[in-house]
Amino acid sequence: MHDVIRHEKFYGKKPHLSHVRIFGSIAIVHIPNEKRQKLDPKSEKCILIRFSLEQKGYKCFNPSTRKVPVSRDVVFDESASWYTIDSTPSKPIETDFDIDTYQNDN
Repeated sequence: MHDVIRHEKFYGKKPHLSHVRIFGSIAIVHIPNEKRQKLDPKSEKCILIRFSLEQKGYKCFNPSTRKVPVSRDVVFDESASWYTIDSTPSKPIETDFDIDTYQNDN
């Protein structure tokens, strides 16, 4: 009984944890039809900050609008983070392309 958590000891079964996600991961939040017009995007890219305590859903921060929508219609990319370090190359990429040859041909 050493590998038993409190929830399992009290209720006699393991807790359901399929809804638990990694905080800080990228969340694609669906925008309902009532909150958008015909040509507006159907989703927005946000950061998962917490689980909502008032209702069933995830609270996600949108840095561009600085709002925190609560939604259950969310797709997560847990392998990526909003705060990843930019991996730009330190030296220029060498190519076989020669601009002078291109300008002379055209």
